[in-house]
Amino acid sequence: MNEMTTDRIETDLVEIESTIARLRAIQARLLTEIDRRQIPLADACHGLTEWITARLDVAPETARLLTRTARSGNNGVRQALETGEVTFDRAAELIRLAAVAPGNDLVEQSQVWDIAGLRRRIAHHRRVSPTDEITAFNGRHLVMQPNLDQSTWRLWGSLPGYEGAIVDRALADRADRFPLHPDESRPSSAQRRADALVAICNDSAPGDSPARGTPAVTIFVDARTAAATNGQTGVTIEAGPRVGPRALQAILCEGTIEVTATTEDGRVLGIGNRSAVISPRIRRYVLHRDEGCTADGCQSRYRLQPHHIDWRASGADNDPDNLTTLCWYHHHVVIHGLGYRIDPHTPPQRRRFLKPPTGPDPP
Repeated sequence: MNEMTTDRIETDLVEIESTIARLRAIQARLLTEIDRRQIPLADACHGLTEWITARLDVAPETARLLTRTARSGNNGVRQALETGEVTFDRAAELIRLAAVAPGNDLVEQSQVWDIAGLRRRIAHHRRVSPTDEITAFNGRHLVMQPNLDQSTWRLWGSLPGYEGAIVDRALADRADRFPLHPDESRPSSAQRRADALVAICNDSAPGDSPARGTPAVTIFVDARTAAATNGQTGVTIEAGPRVGPRALQAILCEGTIEVTATTEDGRVLGIGNRSAVISPRIRRYVLHRDEGCTADGCQSRYRLQPHHIDWRASGADNDPDNLTTLCWYHHHVVIHGLGYRIDPHTPPQRRRFLKPPTGPDPP
């Protein structure tokens, strides 16, 4: 293998893909006969796609492409597939394009587009009727599903095209404002969009705390369990979600809280008064003193928040010297999400970060 040139490797890969196309063409021809004989019905399958999925042990997506190819009446595309002139994926898209924009020499004309370009052409020609629009609108939904202890959430849904584009632009615009991580790495697009969604929701969150948009939070602490595990178990917030040490630190940094201590069987040991973790006066002073995010090189002024350099649960307090101002991204994502810590030895206006410790979590 080391003796092969790069050109030879590339040539072989292209030839292998052409061979796959020719074999797929043979499969399609055989599947056309299977469909004509109604074999799937005799085998108690709902249709040809289900039969292909079961008999050929392929993914449903591949089965749908094979079904589309087997039932296509476009002889030009079928012939190009049989000779290996086009790949199987291109043939499948050409069949879709022929259905919405029939034309001669479709195979030759399509060479100017890649697969993504073909899909854009198909979308361009596909009719969107008023009935289609109503169906898409009535099908709009957003589902949020927590796991059993509500420590994580899954989101999925569907939006009509125009509304989906609005959400997409809003998330992309907010995500593009986030800086790199302290180690110069960049989170994935999906991670940035998740952060953007939280940031946008934070902007609209009702609350009565001194920090704009930060709602008051009630924390329930199982005194025995939480103490034994350093907050990794036994801590929940109002309405049930479980939180760990990092989330607890974020809550204790940001807003108004009330803490209810309970025994293991749920009996109340004590109820604390609702109060701001950082008093409004100290918060205003720290924000005025720092004049912006103190992370080295950061120019963001988005949702500036005081942060405890030495976390309060370790014995620190709300003394202004123990507080520094961070933007929402450096506070929420870098500190409390990724686990970085402020380097206390860096200048007050050029704060840098210490990487989170590696290895197993402490007991």
